[in-house]
Amino acid sequence: MNAPLYPHLADRWLLQIDSCKVFEIDSPLFLAVRHDEATEKSGCDAYMLRRELIGIDEGVAVLVCVQIMKTPTDDLIDIFSIDRLDGKPLKHYPTPGGSLMVMESGKRIGGADWRNVYKESGSPVAVRTPASL
Repeated sequence: MNAPLYPHLADRWLLQIDSCKVFEIDSPLFLAVRHDEATEKSGCDAYMLRRELIGIDEGVAVLVCVQIMKTPTDDLIDIFSIDRLDGKPLKHYPTPGGSLMVMESGKRIGGADWRNVYKESGSPVAVRTPASL
């Protein structure tokens, strides 16, 4: 879903996901990728991927987003966040595919239509991308 926006990084991110180890930060749905110590220390900035996913859990919107860590030599997947927006524990993990709504800059751009539980934003969201950092 984000690959067209980050063509020079997407293949590396897919390889990273295949081989990475993750650990929980605060909850089972806030996951960080375990990087070696040198990589962690070299992290100099971060940005969120432009497209987010919205799923549904018991009629409540669930936001799925990814944060990227910028290092002097690479941009690496760093954090996965899966938030049930009423603050309650997630009952059903979002399933990849057509049941997810794709959002960009606060607007639905594809996938399922969950705007009845997750409203579009009326104002553009400031997004930082590798080119703007």
